Amino acid sequence: MDPQTKSRTGPAAMAAAAGGSFGGRLASLGADGGDSESGAGSEEAAMGCSDTFSSLPDMEQESLEDKLRGLAFRKQTSYRKAISRSGLHYLGPPQPSLPPASNGPIKELRTCADWTENAVNGDHLWTETSCSGELCYLGEDACLLKTAKSAPRRKCAACKIVVHTGCIEQLEKINFRCKPTFREGGSRCLRDNVLRHHWVHRRRQEGKCKQCGKSFQQKFFHSKEIIAISCSWCKQAFHNKVTCFMLHQIEEPCSLGAHAGVIVPPSWIIKVRKPQSSLKNSARRKKRTSFKRRASKKGLEDSKWRPFILKPLPSPLMKPVLVFVNPKSGGNQGAKLLHMFMWILNPRQVFDLSQGGLREALELYRKVPNLRILACGGDGTVGWILSALDELQMNPQPPVAVLPLGTGNDLARTLNWGGGYTDEPVSKVLCHVEDGSVVQLDRWNLLVEKTSVQPEEGTQKLPLNVFNNYFSLGFDAHVTLEFHESREANPEKFNSRFRNKMFYAGAAFSDFLQRSSRDLSKHVRVVCDGTDLTAKIQELKFQCIVFLNIPRYCAGTMPWGNTGDHRDFEPQRHDDGCIEVIGFTMASLAALQVGGHGERLHQCREVVLTTYKTVPVQVDGEPCRLAPSTLRISLRNQANMVQKSKRRTSVPLLNDPHAVPDRLRLRVNRISLQEYDRLQYDKERLRDISIPVGIVVVRGDCDLETCRLYIDRLQEASFHAHRRRFHFSPLSPSLRHYCMILVINGRLGELGVSHEAVCLMW
Repeated sequence: MDPQTKSRTGPAAMAAAAGGSFGGRLASLGADGGDSESGAGSEEAAMGCSDTFSSLPDMEQESLEDKLRGLAFRKQTSYRKAISRSGLHYLGPPQPSLPPASNGPIKELRTCADWTENAVNGDHLWTETSCSGELCYLGEDACLLKTAKSAPRRKCAACKIVVHTGCIEQLEKINFRCKPTFREGGSRCLRDNVLRHHWVHRRRQEGKCKQCGKSFQQKFFHSKEIIAISCSWCKQAFHNKVTCFMLHQIEEPCSLGAHAGVIVPPSWIIKVRKPQSSLKNSARRKKRTSFKRRASKKGLEDSKWRPFILKPLPSPLMKPVLVFVNPKSGGNQGAKLLHMFMWILNPRQVFDLSQGGLREALELYRKVPNLRILACGGDGTVGWILSALDELQMNPQPPVAVLPLGTGNDLARTLNWGGGYTDEPVSKVLCHVEDGSVVQLDRWNLLVEKTSVQPEEGTQKLPLNVFNNYFSLGFDAHVTLEFHESREANPEKFNSRFRNKMFYAGAAFSDFLQRSSRDLSKHVRVVCDGTDLTAKIQELKFQCIVFLNIPRYCAGTMPWGNTGDHRDFEPQRHDDGCIEVIGFTMASLAALQVGGHGERLHQCREVVLTTYKTVPVQVDGEPCRLAPSTLRISLRNQANMVQKSKRRTSVPLLNDPHAVPDRLRLRVNRISLQEYDRLQYDKERLRDISIPVGIVVVRGDCDLETCRLYIDRLQEASFHAHRRRFHFSPLSPSLRHYCMILVINGRLGELGVSHEAVCLMW
């Protein structure tokens, strides 16, 4: 074959359509009866057969035509079935009889999964895109709008193909489907329960070929040549060559890739048919039923029937993740994350909260073992999901992870998820959700009772009757209320996180000058576990009172501070069943941003708050003006949350052989710095020559800083009790916090502290 013919039948034919090259390869493989070593030559012979015929004698041409025609008759059906099952279709040149794109109404384009009885398996999830550099997936020969450079395009969020909006109808005619997300309930064939690869041609591909290990060719401008074939599920990619992508790989089962442990397989989600009414009850019914009764019965039947059910296969290594995204949070970040999760996961485990369906999704997935939930939004989104879990009374309750998209994100900061989403790869986020540890979060009830004082303004109903982070009244609530009212009046001006923070700063400064909350202490009464704090509040003239459940407050500040120097209070925890009561003056509020803290008033389990005038309050950032009333704060329950691990471990948490105990007893010994320097490599000698100080009891998951606080208290008590006996001077401030945990056996959480450990001080 001359070079001119070769260029016409080889790469040119591959670029003619999105699947043309693969169709030619199938023909070449069939001609040899298997995989051919000379892939390029066979491909040219199959794809460019019309050009080759013209150069052969008449008799040889007829015999070759007969052979190829017989080969097509034998192989046509099997290859078509294989390609149809895998989602990799031959997109050859359009037939002359195909009509042009119609201007009439076309099928409604879906942007999220269809959960109705009309759902079609393999529907694409189209989103608007402006990527003009990518060619239409149909290729130049099949594309109907190849000459229109500014024609609108759509991109599928699940398989990432790009087509012209006018070519979507043509894409359906050639039956190129998206990756399947469920299975039909009527099929009992085991073959239908096996998930196979969903192969898609790519003109652009990052990474390396799974077969040869070489990188894919990257071009600065858009290329018409198909360079790779990749799976939309496991993300494996191969060069578009017969030496890299083999025919048998079409029928191979898909492993779902690196995130198989969090993906809900399509075989778990089953679409069931709606049961038809019995002929005996409908056709032979003699007694007529009233319309109202028939309507009520029909409504009851429709409410019990659902088009989809879940039949999971339990596995100890699987932790399926249910993703809820609030696209209104974080500007446009929520919408982008929604599409990213649809690409990596099954689109039917990703839900847009702006479309509703939170309760229905939780009800559908309630029986999935080891289920975890990822809430993409602000702290309000997390509270919304936790309230829905309370209503459904799921047992066991799935733990909730947080991807922060809001403004404050104090709960996300407490659980180590950070103060905001910074374009971290979604794949990494899913790894953190899978490997994170489960912790408890206290949730508190707010009960409002009317008083005899007639309100001038305000409401008797709070925006939320449960809070997870904090409840406050006074200065901070007034600033939040101004922001809320301004955003409700002009929502278009509050579409940026930076702009929102600037408004907060301006409103706080304005309220500071007006001193609107200066008389708050005169109009409230606070009783904590029977202790009346009203006198102290009036004495210190607090302008803000906060009832805090988590350590973080006001976009990351820590108002409770470190209680190491205060013996009356314990370190703050979000799972101890206690709530912290803190008072603020204007000076202490300003000092929060530079590491200060408020006035610690009490740690209690129940609060009775009485207001005698209308005051601004906020519940987890939701503000309102509360009329004179009595509020009772009490513990509601504890929710399971996912705390982000500081580093990812290679061993799954379910198989971790080291169980962390609830309490640990640590023996504390004293040693001089000189002795430690001399014997630091001999643990036995260090333990023998050290002087016993006492024993401290700490939680099994406490950090080193907390251990040091307990050791300091023990050392001070020992110093005052045995000063005359041992005749040693107190530790200097510079050396006071120097201690070492001597590991004898085992470990403690992430610190490596064991059950039998010796704490040495000098």
